[in-house]
Amino acid sequence: MMNFPRNNRINPNLLNPAVRKVLRPLLLAAALTQPALAAVDLAAIDLASQQQDLAALQQQTVVAQDDYQFAYAQYRLAVAASVRGDETLLKPALQAAAERLEQLLKAEPEEDLTVEAWALLALTRGMQAGYYPIKGAYYGKLSGDALAKSKELQADNPRVLLAGAILAYQTPTLFGGDKKQALVQAEAAVQAFAKPCQQICWGQAEAYVWRGLAKKEAGDSAGAKADWTEALRQQPDYGWAKHLLQGS
Repeated sequence: MMNFPRNNRINPNLLNPAVRKVLRPLLLAAALTQPALAAVDLAAIDLASQQQDLAALQQQTVVAQDDYQFAYAQYRLAVAASVRGDETLLKPALQAAAERLEQLLKAEPEEDLTVEAWALLALTRGMQAGYYPIKGAYYGKLSGDALAKSKELQADNPRVLLAGAILAYQTPTLFGGDKKQALVQAEAAVQAFAKPCQQICWGQAEAYVWRGLAKKEAGDSAGAKADWTEALRQQPDYGWAKHLLQGS
């Protein structure tokens, strides 16, 4: 597959009304720079993901401007499909994301994008490990290798730290998972997200969700609720944070 042309901007009419309403001021700003445009695209994917809007996420895979955005939209589509228990949608989305990220990495992009691609690939392969029991060890190794490569390049990248937290939390202890380490990684991710970001910036509210989960696992229910509340403050449409708060 080839990169989508960079001049293939988002068509607002393809977005669902909620996404269009939030993003209209940015989409109409003619003076947006390339980094700002990339941030808009990823924000649309995030909003659709937080609302568990499968149709909007599928639209985002169509209008994606480049390999990374396409892979990110597919990854978020897979996550949303997992909540619905729809493996017929989930598995192809994971495969599409992994293939596009590997293609991107073969092209040897600049370091910042390389780091982001490795981190996202680690999460994608980690999900595949959970949904393909027979090949779980194989995908688990690919996930671990991808995470290690991202850490070698930028160990303090917030999405690298977030990926480490998610994988440490979700991986069974028998295969190297460690919920205490997940808390350490999530703490570091939350701190790293405080730094300025212009282009690939997703994950800040999510870091609070995972830190809250790790805190609850450690017996800190009050801390968990505080983190989920902060995640919801940052992203009011964050359905997962709402669900966790309602169940706490």
